[in-house]
Amino acid sequence: MDFSRSVNEVTFTAFDFETTGLYPATDRIVEFGAVRFREGRVLDSFDALVNPGIPIPENAVLVSGITNEMVHGKPPVEQVIPQFMQFVEGTVLVAHNAQFDVGFLRAALDSTGMAGLTNVIIDTQVLAQRAFPRLKSYSLQALVGELALQRGTAHRGLDDSIMCMRLFQACVDSLSFMGEMTLQELIV
Repeated sequence: MDFSRSVNEVTFTAFDFETTGLYPATDRIVEFGAVRFREGRVLDSFDALVNPGIPIPENAVLVSGITNEMVHGKPPVEQVIPQFMQFVEGTVLVAHNAQFDVGFLRAALDSTGMAGLTNVIIDTQVLAQRAFPRLKSYSLQALVGELALQRGTAHRGLDDSIMCMRLFQACVDSLSFMGEMTLQELIV
């Protein structure tokens, strides 16, 4: 990856997972959402419900709205993860609170015996703290509201990915007031 490339020349993939809980060691992904983009324009999207192989707890249903009935008959993560990895191949990954989603991605890769993650990762929560200091909250929903970005359905994979893409672009626009940014400037 050439880190001196202009951000406008790089293809990014914003992604978000909905899960059965908070812990990658014991919980599972129930929804993959991702949007591939360049210069704030959507190039393609990926959206898939998966059967986690374990019951979805009521507290997780309350967050995402994804029920056991919705994932019944859906493919397991092992069938979807290769498609997801093909979708993100060669792109810079963007996630909000990236540690959470990357933890689940690595757990899914490990459980299927697939190769480890090699993509560069940018966390929009960290980026937003640089671009918009001194805000009360840096949750995705709070930032989308604070910056008056177009909303989607909160806590659904594809919609959160699109909001993450919009937040990423707002951060880049805010930080690049002196001209074009390089990828290196974003990951420092």
